[in-house]
Amino acid sequence: MEQDLRHLILLQELDVEIRQLEEEIASLPARQSDLERAFAESVSEYLALQTSLDTSLGRKRELEREIEVEQEKHQKFKADLMRASNEREYAAALREVDYARKSIGSMETEVIKLLEETEKLEAQLRERTPEMEARRQEVDAQLARWRDASTQQATRLDELRGRRPALLDVLSAPARSDYERLSRMRSGLALAEARAHSCQACRMSLRPQVFNDIRRGDRIITCENCGRILYFVSQAQTG
Repeated sequence: MEQDLRHLILLQELDVEIRQLEEEIASLPARQSDLERAFAESVSEYLALQTSLDTSLGRKRELEREIEVEQEKHQKFKADLMRASNEREYAAALREVDYARKSIGSMETEVIKLLEETEKLEAQLRERTPEMEARRQEVDAQLARWRDASTQQATRLDELRGRRPALLDVLSAPARSDYERLSRMRSGLALAEARAHSCQACRMSLRPQVFNDIRRGDRIITCENCGRILYFVSQAQTG
């Protein structure tokens, strides 16, 4: 096979792998984000229960603080009641004592309801936690596999990029120029295999004489339709 053509085939194989590795590495953040989003959606009910529990516990703590404040007021108003020196002061203190007592009772009733609600939510969470933790482990394992693969891909990418200059150097100037031009025009595929009397990139049929010339591989021939450099792979090469 013509030397430039042999090296062009090797160069394109290398460039195709480089591009694939670059795309895989670049896609990692999006894949990670998609996986995390899918996980969040799959455990949305669990997370909603957790949010409800946190809200109920927060409200319960708030009420308990308010009850403490009202109890202090209640004690103060009871002391005022005992110190009342006339009917007006006694009536006013009595109203405050009664209001504080009712306020405390109302808040204590709400606390009891919240206790019942939080117990129910905690039971539901305990029931669902094993499934959620199993899913989290699956996601973490997949993320770890992707990170490991990405590290290996980065190592391989550095290796391929290091080999590329040597392949370019052995090409003739015209072959290198044609390759770079066609690669830019054809999404990185400057070469195409000729098989079954057609160009495998654009599916253009090739004239029998042209196909035979490509099979000999003693000179560079381009597709009359897409302009790519054509090459032939024999069964011996594929085997």
